[in-house]
Amino acid sequence: MLRNKLLIAITIVCLFISIGGHAACKGLVSLAALNKANPEAASVDYCNNFASSSGISDECALNSAAVSPINKAIRKYKVASRGEIVATLAWMLYESDNWKYNINHFPGNIGQGTRTMMSWNYVSQYAKQLHPNEYEQAVGSSGDDVSSANNSTKTAVIDLVLNNDDSFGAGFWYLTTQAPSFHNNPSKLRDGNMQDFQEYVQSGIVTSWNSDREAIWTTVNDAIVF
Repeated sequence: MLRNKLLIAITIVCLFISIGGHAACKGLVSLAALNKANPEAASVDYCNNFASSSGISDECALNSAAVSPINKAIRKYKVASRGEIVATLAWMLYESDNWKYNINHFPGNIGQGTRTMMSWNYVSQYAKQLHPNEYEQAVGSSGDDVSSANNSTKTAVIDLVLNNDDSFGAGFWYLTTQAPSFHNNPSKLRDGNMQDFQEYVQSGIVTSWNSDREAIWTTVNDAIVF
């Protein structure tokens, strides 16, 4: 009991320090590093400008709003490898277009989202694990047959995990629960290894690779230091 309380206290202190811009605790991402990785979202005008140009006002997030949820997820899912953290951040930055989007808009797949833009199949698993009671109420008669869920049900379910903690935590959940062979594996997602990230994208996330993903990973890899 005492040990658990001590770990919680240390985590809170570490999160407070990281929000202040310093990576004083090993394995946490500082706000300064996140601002370097995603400089657009360091500006206080970033989301207001995006809302004005896009008409989407409730999805964009600043780095200052992202850093604490990211660090909570790092601790929650016990992701200690720098290579895994860089890969997860690069994935989420690419899919959310630098924190602009929280749900899929192009082409507009209902039920697809979080900062990872996970498909409905994964979103439903994630929501069920994190919010089982609310999930059960949302799916109703659909039950565990997620393939039969209508758009209204999908919207109700994804809404459960669009809050900052769950949305920014989704990439770490996916890595540790849906692609566990890439987690804590000394031959996967090695520190500073772009080819490992490409393999993760293609074989772990199971999506296409392109030069934009490489560019984002390079920027994040250069920025994240702890």
